Amino acid sequence: MHNQNNQIILKEGFNSIAIVFVVSLFLLIFVSDFLGNLGFLITFVLLFIYRNPSRNSYITHNDIISPVDGRVSAIDITHNKYKIYIDVSLCDTHILRAPISSKFKVKSKINGLNLNSSTFKAKILNTQAVLKFDDIKVKLVSGVCNSDIILYKYNKVKVSQDIGLFLNGVVIVEIPREKELKISINDKVYSGITPLV
Repeated sequence: MHNQNNQIILKEGFNSIAIVFVVSLFLLIFVSDFLGNLGFLITFVLLFIYRNPSRNSYITHNDIISPVDGRVSAIDITHNKYKIYIDVSLCDTHILRAPISSKFKVKSKINGLNLNSSTFKAKILNTQAVLKFDDIKVKLVSGVCNSDIILYKYNKVKVSQDIGLFLNGVVIVEIPREKELKISINDKVYSGITPLV
């Protein structure tokens, strides 16, 4: 089981951070102080991106929580469901969490490009994944800085359980329109904490 709660830095970032640190050290010793210091600055940026702050979750039985940190950029309402669009930036934390306790299935995953996620072409050409949690669907569309969408393999998940890693892009959460929304456009949401409905 992948539980990242005790780690200060996500294990998915260890390789990138170590490589940049070693290269920075090499540049500082053998090439140039400026390039070495620039490399150390990039190392600190990577430490910030892959941080894993501790969180206390206060979820009630009927809550459907946000699967990711980000800002609500749009909400579409159809006759039977809500579509909630959450923009994920590099300043957010990047752990994907289960919105409810349910069966879990990766319905599809397509490797593609990393265009700006706000463009129409990105919605067709970018790396994408569709996750299914009973009657809830979560679509991940990668952004410019997302090299891959990392998903863990489970058959069942508990609410707020770590299910993967998503660095940058748009997350679209489709929820049946049975309850009243608890969020609105431009709200900041936090994975494992913020109830959507």
